[in-house]
Amino acid sequence: MTDTPRALVEEFFERMADDERRHTVGDCFAENAVITLPGARFEGPGAADEMLEWLAPRYERAAKEYADWIEAGPVVVSQGTLFGVDADGERFEDVRYVDVYRIEDGEIARLDIYNDLAAEGVIE
Repeated sequence: MTDTPRALVEEFFERMADDERRHTVGDCFAENAVITLPGARFEGPGAADEMLEWLAPRYERAAKEYADWIEAGPVVVSQGTLFGVDADGERFEDVRYVDVYRIEDGEIARLDIYNDLAAEGVIE
C-alpha cells in the first residue's frame, strides 16, 4: 500500500479525514489488528469498522494538527492537537492527542490512541 510505516499512517489519516473514503480505513489494518482508545478496544478483522461505529455518535467531525512524528522502525508515533465539532454542534480545538502505531507487513497491526477529548468535555 505504501513505502514506509509513516506513509501508511498518513494514508490512514487522509482516509479518516475524507467522508467519502473513511469507510476504507479497514484496508490499512491487518486481519488481527488491535485498536485501543480511551474507553474502548477493538480486535480482529472488523476492528477498524467497529472503531468507526463507536466514534460516530461521539463527535460530528474531528481532524488533527500534527506537531511531532517519531519513527522507530515499525513504530510510528504522531503527537499534536485535535479540532472539530462535537456531537452537539459545538466547535472544539487544541485537544491533545498521541497515537502509537505498530506496522507489520505493510499494515497497521496495533493502534493505541491517547487523547484529552473526555478531559476537555468534548465527549463523555
